[in-house]
Amino acid sequence: MNLSVASWSEDAARMLSASCSKSAVSGPEDYRQLLERDPSAVLYRLDDGDGAAIGFFILRVEQFSGGSEGVILAAAARAPGVDLVELLLPAFERLLGDVSSFRVTTFRPGLIRKLKNRGWTQTHVVMRKAAK
Repeated sequence: MNLSVASWSEDAARMLSASCSKSAVSGPEDYRQLLERDPSAVLYRLDDGDGAAIGFFILRVEQFSGGSEGVILAAAARAPGVDLVELLLPAFERLLGDVSSFRVTTFRPGLIRKLKNRGWTQTHVVMRKAAK
């Protein structure tokens, strides 16, 4: 498998739509616009080694008064039989560089469990309700 910097594409839009499926107000177009206006946000593509895309990820480093935080803004991938968290989390942490902490938002209980097993701590819960 190969992880590389990518340009926005229909494949990225299609795959990343899964990462915003629980949002009533945002979608892949918002990711595209974010990548256009924020040079600190980077789109990565994971391929299967034969050139077929199996995932896309958006990473960014945010600066705060107490240090910098590496953020996994969006992630969507599928590779049957492969634990992508085990494979990709160390790669994301390396790509995000010398930061004080890492952050990810997820609605997936299984991912929360895996992250906790790797030393991550749950700090917030976000709740939403459609206005209409």
